[in-house]
Amino acid sequence: MIRISRNNTAGISHKWQLVFFILAHILIFAVLFNTVYKLQYVFSGLYFGYASKVLNGNLPYRDFVLEYPPFSLLFFILPRLVAPTWQIFSIYFQAEVVVFDLIGLLVIYSIAKRLGKAPWKMLSVYTIGILATGPIISQQYDIFPAIMIILALYCFWLGKYKTAWALVALGAMTKIYPVVIAPIFLIYYIRNRQYKRIRDGIITFAVVSLAIVLPFLIISPTSLLNLYSYHAQRGIQLESTYSAFLLVADKLHLTSVGLEYNFSSWNITSPLANTFARLSNYILVILLFISYWFIYKQMNKGKPQIMRLGAYSLLAILIVLISSKVLSPQYIIWLIPLLPLSAGRWRYAIWIVFVIIGVLTYYIFPWRYDQLINLNSGVVAVLLSRDILLIFMVILVGMSLFMKIQREYPAVCCGDESWGGFQAGVWH
Repeated sequence: MIRISRNNTAGISHKWQLVFFILAHILIFAVLFNTVYKLQYVFSGLYFGYASKVLNGNLPYRDFVLEYPPFSLLFFILPRLVAPTWQIFSIYFQAEVVVFDLIGLLVIYSIAKRLGKAPWKMLSVYTIGILATGPIISQQYDIFPAIMIILALYCFWLGKYKTAWALVALGAMTKIYPVVIAPIFLIYYIRNRQYKRIRDGIITFAVVSLAIVLPFLIISPTSLLNLYSYHAQRGIQLESTYSAFLLVADKLHLTSVGLEYNFSSWNITSPLANTFARLSNYILVILLFISYWFIYKQMNKGKPQIMRLGAYSLLAILIVLISSKVLSPQYIIWLIPLLPLSAGRWRYAIWIVFVIIGVLTYYIFPWRYDQLINLNSGVVAVLLSRDILLIFMVILVGMSLFMKIQREYPAVCCGDESWGGFQAGVWH
């Protein structure tokens, strides 16, 4: 008589869960996001233009304006190599997005397996995040740095520190914001007095970053200054938190604002808007410093914990969203891979708030963006609600981290992190 162990049965079940979600995600991107739940706009044409200019011998930042860091070009050039028209390019670019989405799915599956938990729970949260954000995911390249972050956290958890630092560098050279994860790694080293690893991590980050920017520095030493100048000169973008409050103040006749289109976005104009634009970087740095201090106080000594790494990263990225002068609708994609790593009493609230944020963002763009440009009071109210919910999400993540310190789970890693030790506080 053949006996099948419980572990083998669970392993088969887990694999079928993974297969189910892989097929579900392929259908979501290939069918749902191209039929009833789709955008009226195709943004990949912009990326097609950037890649075409590079392949024609033009240097980014020197010969044409490129608002993204240099490693982003890789994701534009690869599909352009086999796509003669932007229509074909759009198909290949979306396929590229799906590949990264599935990489994220595999990483979350691996995390769940190592934690000893049924993967479908974490994979469901990730899938709900994808659905809540909507078809803009397949039209923008923000999924690439987002998946680099979850990969970096996973590698850091497994003790592959240099790989983690290299991934953070690649993410930063793709979309800048992943650099906010680096201080979290440094805090872990400081808490554990691993000072040699601080040096190794910084060197790894610097070497990878330099390898990417060096060709531009050699060919045109001042070209990258144009990238800095581009973002430094940007005003308060229409959907940012600053804008939402200023627009409401305008409706209440407390101030007066206008609109102008530049830097590839709609921005508000007023003396107060100019003041916030100048102060936004300082506000961002101050809030990040406060969040890192909070993380330092919450972080325990010992091996890194993947759930906490995810929560720390979610907190830092949320701070970036609410305090930056630009908050494009695709930026909420940055949060999706980190949602399954939310734990504790407030996890359901975090997920529900994110879903509402996603729905409101989709309502604003693309469905009511023309009304927002016309400063329609109803859409302005929706924008304010969305941005307040982002602030509320920061509070929820902070509360979750603060509450978890009261009932800490074992700080072990790589398959030994006991899910059962905090099961009551996470899933039940």
